Amino acid sequence: MDTTAPMDAAIFVEDISVVIGKGRDRKTLLNRISIAIPENAFVSIIGASGCGKSTFIRALAGIQPVSSGRILLAGHRVEILRDQLPLAVGYLPQMGAFHSDLTVAEILDFAVALRLPGSVPKNTREQWRQHVIDLAGIRPVLPQKYRTLSGGQMRRIALAEELIGDPAFLFLDELTSGLDAYSEHELMVWLKELAQSLKKTVVLVTHAVSNLRLCDSVIFLHEGRLCHQGPYDHFLDTHSTESIEAIFGGYQQASLKGEFSGFDHDRTHELPPPPPPHSLNTAPPPSSLSQFFTLVQRQYILLTRDRAQLWLHLALLVTFPLLVAIFATKGLPEVRSLSLDIEKNIVQTLTEHLDYLGQSFSAAALVSGLAMFQVILLTLMGANNGAREIAKERDVLEKELRAGLSPSAYVTTKGLLICVLCLAQAFWMTWFVKTICGFPGNFSGQFEVLFVTTLAMSMTCLAISSASKSPERASLLAIYLVGLQLPLSGAVLALPEIVSTLCRPFIAAYWGWSGYLKTLSAYRVYDIVRQSTHTFIADFNQCLVVLALHSVIAGIIAWIFVARTFPKRD
Repeated sequence: MDTTAPMDAAIFVEDISVVIGKGRDRKTLLNRISIAIPENAFVSIIGASGCGKSTFIRALAGIQPVSSGRILLAGHRVEILRDQLPLAVGYLPQMGAFHSDLTVAEILDFAVALRLPGSVPKNTREQWRQHVIDLAGIRPVLPQKYRTLSGGQMRRIALAEELIGDPAFLFLDELTSGLDAYSEHELMVWLKELAQSLKKTVVLVTHAVSNLRLCDSVIFLHEGRLCHQGPYDHFLDTHSTESIEAIFGGYQQASLKGEFSGFDHDRTHELPPPPPPHSLNTAPPPSSLSQFFTLVQRQYILLTRDRAQLWLHLALLVTFPLLVAIFATKGLPEVRSLSLDIEKNIVQTLTEHLDYLGQSFSAAALVSGLAMFQVILLTLMGANNGAREIAKERDVLEKELRAGLSPSAYVTTKGLLICVLCLAQAFWMTWFVKTICGFPGNFSGQFEVLFVTTLAMSMTCLAISSASKSPERASLLAIYLVGLQLPLSGAVLALPEIVSTLCRPFIAAYWGWSGYLKTLSAYRVYDIVRQSTHTFIADFNQCLVVLALHSVIAGIIAWIFVARTFPKRD
């Protein structure tokens, strides 16, 4: 077992352990590991499946919290370095996460804009971009969309993006998995050149052992414990074999027989003194405002290229108002006849009195129902607006948060997109129902209340999306939420007072329905509705305020969940 530790350690790991669970579920993933890795080294971490390789490299990158011990990168605690200079630490899982509809050139352009601060001159930024392109050998694929690339090309794009921030440390988890023999060798050679030519410390988790001689050092883990750190040939000599497969098998057999009782875990005395902190040539990421404008540009491109989603938005925009018109056709003449101004001369009032009594209940049901129908349809649109927006980008989001993306810039971008969609949806619904169907009431008031109702539901579903692990789960929860709006609103069936009091503040449909009905207060039909319903109709301005609060609170919740995905500087 080679434990020699160089004095100029770039990575200093002192007695770290990772323990998860409690009681009977308690499990030790890493057991008191201490190592030191020199600057500009190319190191591979190997071991059987489940030995703790991925946990270890995630700990080195500051992603996996450790239960005890400490990790220093360039003399800095990794968690502090990750927070203050996120671009100094590059981390890549097995497969990179990208928007598949973007071209390679666009991916790199947005990476430059999101990672390099504005203080870097434009010429310098472009020169570095071109240098990374040539370094990664990806110039021929720049015009291609990401989804058209081969596995090897995707790995190179992922590495190129990480190199944009010029990190001093690169931690790569299973980057060579699934590649053919030639692509694997080519990638390993390139990683060694990165460490040597760009003066980076590169640590790679790999199952492939055919190219380990290219590494400066090999770290071997078994059952969460460090068994070897040193050159590849020394690893073989120590175990008196020429086959790594034989070494793996030997440790596995020892474990099965209960003979793997461990090694001397108290190894801190074999480490050199921890290196003093020294500065890294790494700039902080751009401001939140700068990132916001970049994200808006990217969001526009993604929206216009997602034809399926665009057609869905258009279909809902066209068909939902038509549904309202179809259901309104039979009763609208009766509504219009009862929608005259309240101020009438007494003769005309007496003449219409009998007819008024006969039509009042059906008209009241129609008006109240059509108001709620519009609100429910718009909440469905709102669910479609927000439910998938964050969940579908979770892998990309986690990657970009690690690289210094501002959660507030990201959530604000999604909020802007939702606002634009809600404006179009509410305006078209209001105009169509009022113009085509001849529905009474004030246009601007109806538009306002329908807009804030759609916005409130959209932002609520965005918050759901931020807390969901998959877009499918987020969509399902959003549909459940919309389904509860009608029965809990009290517009169709009166609710028990205690249920109404508890639920009403949270039901956007109730406030949208109440606000919409209040726009009819100058018309006789409003009195009919008020007399025929047992549900309290809230004041118009109160409805707007409550729905606006729904939107703001949901936006804050979305921000909290996004920020918790990977703690950040906001």
